[in-house]
Amino acid sequence: MTSTPTRLSYEARILVVPLGASGHALVQSMAGSGLTNVRIVMDAGRSAASVRDIHAAAGTAVKETVADLASSADMMILLGSELLEVPGDFVATVAGAARANGVLLAGVLVDQQNWESAQGAESMAVLRRELDMLVSVRDVSLATAFIDVLKGGRRKAEAAGVTAPTHTPATESTPRSAS
Repeated sequence: MTSTPTRLSYEARILVVPLGASGHALVQSMAGSGLTNVRIVMDAGRSAASVRDIHAAAGTAVKETVADLASSADMMILLGSELLEVPGDFVATVAGAARANGVLLAGVLVDQQNWESAQGAESMAVLRRELDMLVSVRDVSLATAFIDVLKGGRRKAEAAGVTAPTHTPATESTPRSAS
């Protein structure tokens, strides 16, 4: 038995998990540069977290279990720059929930700091062990563009309730003859 898809075009459901204060600062910068349609973990405990949309007002976060977060996402992205702020136990908890739900788990480090320290090296080891993908970029604009691509690209603003297509139809080309 087949079912009809519920989405007309694909846009991945992204959950961003900031790694400490540096991760939250990166999220604010991404929100200011136009990243949309991603959910952000605002406060994480061992088995539950508060989440909200990237542009939702403060105080609108809802509490969900880590397992529920994983089951409601296509991809979870851990984001930060300061390796001393990486909560290894929480990373392992999130990774376990993601694997149990078939969710891709990625890490994005922006201008990573303290990777040469013992604690930073341990954080890198945890991230490499637990994540499916680990990307390091130099600035937040590259991280924003990367997350946008993973999400499925930016959507054009809706006009009069009609969504504009997000791609340009391919034009037919005439094959060149060999000379």
